[in-house]
Order: sequence, then structure tokens, then C-alpha cells
Amino acid sequence: MEHQPNNQQTSVPPNRKRRIAVVALLLVAVAATAFFLLRGSRGNSFAGRPVPEPSGEFSRSVSNADSHGFTPQPGDLLIEIQPDKLANAQFRIEAVVAQPSAIMPDNAVRTTGTVEANAYKETPVLPIAGGIVREVGAQLGDKVARGQKLAVIFSTEFSEAQAGYLKMQAEIERHHHHYQRIEKLVEIGAASREEFEQAAAEYKMEQANLSAMRQRLLLFGMTAKQLEEMSKTGQVSSLITVEAPAQGTILSRTVNAGEVVMMGKEMFRIGDLSRVWVIGQLYEKDFAAVRVGTAAAITTAAYPGRNFGGRVSYIDPRVDAQTRTSQVRVEVANPAEMLRLGMFVDLSFGNSSATTGGQSVVAVPRTALQFIGGKQVLYIATGKPGAFAQRDVTAGQEMNGLIPIYGGVAAGDSVVTEGSFLLRAESLKLNPAQLAQAASMPSVQSPQSAPTQTINPKTQTVSVVLNEKGFSPGGIKLRKDVPARLTFTRKVESGCGTEVLITDYGIRRELPFNQPVTIEFTPNKTGEFKFACGMDMLKGKLIVR
Repeated sequence: MEHQPNNQQTSVPPNRKRRIAVVALLLVAVAATAFFLLRGSRGNSFAGRPVPEPSGEFSRSVSNADSHGFTPQPGDLLIEIQPDKLANAQFRIEAVVAQPSAIMPDNAVRTTGTVEANAYKETPVLPIAGGIVREVGAQLGDKVARGQKLAVIFSTEFSEAQAGYLKMQAEIERHHHHYQRIEKLVEIGAASREEFEQAAAEYKMEQANLSAMRQRLLLFGMTAKQLEEMSKTGQVSSLITVEAPAQGTILSRTVNAGEVVMMGKEMFRIGDLSRVWVIGQLYEKDFAAVRVGTAAAITTAAYPGRNFGGRVSYIDPRVDAQTRTSQVRVEVANPAEMLRLGMFVDLSFGNSSATTGGQSVVAVPRTALQFIGGKQVLYIATGKPGAFAQRDVTAGQEMNGLIPIYGGVAAGDSVVTEGSFLLRAESLKLNPAQLAQAASMPSVQSPQSAPTQTINPKTQTVSVVLNEKGFSPGGIKLRKDVPARLTFTRKVESGCGTEVLITDYGIRRELPFNQPVTIEFTPNKTGEFKFACGMDMLKGKLIVR
């Protein structure tokens, strides 16, 4: 017999099927494990790195230490350069070095001093009406913002003023109707012209009284919206909220809840401690070596090895008959408020190896230092490509191509020595308010106190003197879109000229007596713009073409 072909597939035994399934599952598991291990090893190279900020962004401060060793300080400003600009910038970055005292000779003047608050930045808080203190919401040492509630006063004077305002509104309404009635009677000959003029005069007088009463309530702290609401409802309040007139730290508090206060009594004192004064004594023999603008290094036993840089802002013209000294005032930045009021410190003026223990001086090349208004700044490499920290420093006189730095950087910090001008331009582009906010320091330093600043030849430079007659010159011609550098010097001791305002450019600067104050800005629109003293009595004019 012939065998017939078998068209059915040979069946696989069940045990063999199970073995094949197990092997397939094991292969899938091994492949998945290998994939995740490889993916994790690539991702770990970025683990722990901070998320970079968007290119071109400007941050007020650098908050965390960089993985490359960069250590931020309070007040640092972070600038990030876009990759296309970074490729063409050709920055040169060098480490700050400590130079031997032979290179930076020791010719310092030394004395002792005491830390005090900046009296120009202290603001007393006074009640505008007497009454009983119901609530006090601020303690000594508290940080307060402008407009923050400090206390609440129950004042009958305040409620009486509101009641008088409502009464005055009713009176003026009555006079208004009387005035209209007399006006119509005059038209038909039923009233004399004299009666009409008398009614008009009384109506205008009541309007003036109402305006004065309204202004008084505004001084009490009421807003226009609150006045409108009170006029609608007829309800008055007896509580006055005392607000902080400025941002700062509560330096003193003289009231408690339940006390009776009189108008004009100081309740609090607020001080800005971001910059403080160090008051020292200068001997007669040192008068020739120290002048306004001279760099100073401040050291204290509280922070061994730490230098605080500042500059002389005032020297008392009087000499004490007993000690044969004059008071010298140094204005110094106070990061994190490390310098406390009343602390004893040591002062060194000029170029000194003593500022670093008599061994060496921290110095940078001249090209590394830049100026923004009255500030001296260096740009520190953070270690992240394109990211730099702008830091305020205090520099001395250039010696052998190097500039000593008395505060702000330490040996080993990486600073930009070439290309720093581009970073300065980028900083001002992102935050032009720096020029208006710069500290009031002399812009022209003596050869003994500071390096010579290189000024852009295209900058428009004008010097303005404020005397008894006003600003001289009173009219300043400027070119549009060309950087301007105005230096104001107040030569009159009293009067309203303690500050200058250029409202159209948002500039407001203090004018210390007989100290040059430089304002830098770029006029970006044509026309005539007023500049004036703080009380708007002495005026000048900027003519931009």
C-alpha cells in the first residue's frame, strides 16, 4: 500500500512550549535592564546641576554656590551672555592674585573707628495727630517695607476732622443753591448786583475751606476713594494707621499699646543698613594723605580675615582742641548687615599691605575694573559658560599696572580682565536703573585715592554747580542717543538744593555739600526736560536735539 501524505502540522509538546516562553521572558527582562542602566549612566553626568536661567536674563542676586567653586556674595548681580555674543566676546579670565607688599608699598594711614547708621538714610516715624495707641505691629530690628502698617492710633481729632468735612460739604451745597437762586433773581431784576457778588464770594470761600479740609484728611492718611465712600455713607472712623515712610530696619521704638501720643512725637526710627558709616579720628599729620574719595579698608575682630571696603565721604573741617584730630567718615557697603551699629573697627587708608595682615595685597589688572555711576565693579566668572556675577568692590591706586582691591574679592577668584566693558554694557542694558541708584560718591578721584577712569570719548560730559542763584549752567544742550555724564556740585550749605530730580528720566539723587555727584544716562528722546531741586524751586533745563 502506498502511504498518503500527511497535511496536518506536527503538534509541539506542552513542556517544550513552556520552556520557549520562559526563555523569551528572560531575554526581554535582560534587554530592559541593560537599557535603563545605559540611560541612567548618561543622565548622571548632569545630576545635581542647577537649572540654567534663560539666556540674556538678569537676576538681582546669585543664590547658590556653583559646582565650579564660585561662591556668591550678597548683592551680586547675575548676567548671562547669549551664545552668539559669547562666541565673539573673546573674554579673558584670570585668577585674582595676592601681590607681595614690595609691589604694593605700605604707606597706609591707620586709625580706629565706630560703626554708625547712615544718618542720611534714617527716617523718623511721627504721628500726624495725637491719640491713644491701640496697636503696635513692629518690633526693634524688624525689616519693614514702605507703606507697611506699624501702629494704629485712636484719635478724636481725626474723627472730628471727618465730621467737619461732611458738615462742610453740606454747607457748600447750601451755598451753591443760594448762589444759583441769586443769579436767577439778578437776571429778572429781583436782586441787586451787590447781593449776587456777595453770594459768589461766600460760595468761593466755602469751596476753599472744603478743599483745605480735604487736604487735611489726605494728610491723615485717607485716600481719595475713602473720602468718596465716606461722603456717600456719612460714616466716620477714629482709627489712624501709621505706615512706614521708607524701607529699612526698625532702629528705635518709643511707644507701646495704651500710651497717649502727641502729634510730632517720634514713635519709631527706620534706618537703611545696606550701607553704613564708620566714624574715625584723623590726626593732623595725616591730613595731607587722606581726603574725600580716598579708599579705606575696614577690619574687625568679629570677622578675622574679612575686609570691608569703603571710601571717605566727609572730613570734619574742625580740629578738636584736646585731641588734635578731626572726624573722618567712611561710607561702606554692609552685606547681610554684618557690621552692627556701635562695633569698634580698624581703619586703613591708602595702599597698604596692612589691610591683609602685612603680608600681601589682593590685586587685579587695570582692565578688569569698571565703573557704574559712583560704583566700582568687577565681573566674576561663575564657572557656567556665559554666566558672570557683577560685584561691587573698593579699589585703590594703580601701581605697576595692578589695582589693589580692599573689599569684594579674594585671592583665587576668577575675574574677567579683558572684555569686561561688554559685560558692563549688558548690565546697563538689562537694568539701566543702576545709574540712578548708584551711591553718591565723588566721580573725580585724586591720584592718591583711585585709578583713573577711562571715559568713552563719545560721552557728553557737563559739570553743573548749584549756588545761591540756582543751577549754573541753567540750560544744558545734549545730543539724542549719546550717553551723557552730568556732574552736580552743591556749593550752598542751606536751602532746598540737597537733591536733584530729573523727573522725565526717573532720576533722583542726593547732593551732599561740596561733593561732586555724577549722573549717567542716555537721552533717548528729543525735547526740553526740566531738572530741579527737591522742592522744585531751583530749576534747570535739558535741551535734547
